[in-house]
Amino acid sequence: MNSLVYIHVPKCGGTSFGSALRLRYFYSQATIDLRNSRALQRKLNPAARGLERIKIEYSLRDTLLARLMERRVSCISAHARYHPELHAAHWDRSTFVTLLRDPVDRFVSHYHYLQRHHPNPTRATPFEAFLETEDAQRLAAQFLFYFGRTLPFETSDLDEAITEAQSALGKFALVGDLSRTNAFHRALRTLVRGPVPMIRRNRAPIRATRPDGDILRRVMDLCAADMAIYDHAQSLRQCA
Repeated sequence: MNSLVYIHVPKCGGTSFGSALRLRYFYSQATIDLRNSRALQRKLNPAARGLERIKIEYSLRDTLLARLMERRVSCISAHARYHPELHAAHWDRSTFVTLLRDPVDRFVSHYHYLQRHHPNPTRATPFEAFLETEDAQRLAAQFLFYFGRTLPFETSDLDEAITEAQSALGKFALVGDLSRTNAFHRALRTLVRGPVPMIRRNRAPIRATRPDGDILRRVMDLCAADMAIYDHAQSLRQCA
């Protein structure tokens, strides 16, 4: 195995496991520094705002990931989308892994993380008002964005986009679930054929409360695409 690529979906425990893997491959490991990719985006497209800015930055991360894979870095852990053409080009010397999380819990955690670390006066508050925004639709479809490379309001065939994301996960060597971290840790040790330290980083100071009633139904509707992808992942033989 020449290159282990950990696709780190936000708020899925990737900071802890990504750090552990990079420590395991201490002498040949890398990530994509978010400050650098954001600074590069601002230099190349200073006028970009909102979703346009995010998409430009993720396209830059595609290029940065490709460069790391070309260098044959042994372990790469990054907030970068799965790129099927890039994987195909390195099929014989790359192994992809990721960790997922219940989409509703992930969405709620992501919202509260942004409120704590990236407060934005233009972001709708309270939580119920945020659910009506395009940004909420984006946050609720991170699995579709990371593995299908699109968002629900950008595609004319959502079912096909979901199928593409599901197919992408089928090409991963290991797909974990944050609710079963011990099983994922054991599977990682087997995959890399050696020890992987247990590291806990970037944990929320207070566990976000899962909504209920009508609010929960609204969140589940927003997360419908990601839920279909998540449910499919549970059926994969490589799901830990």
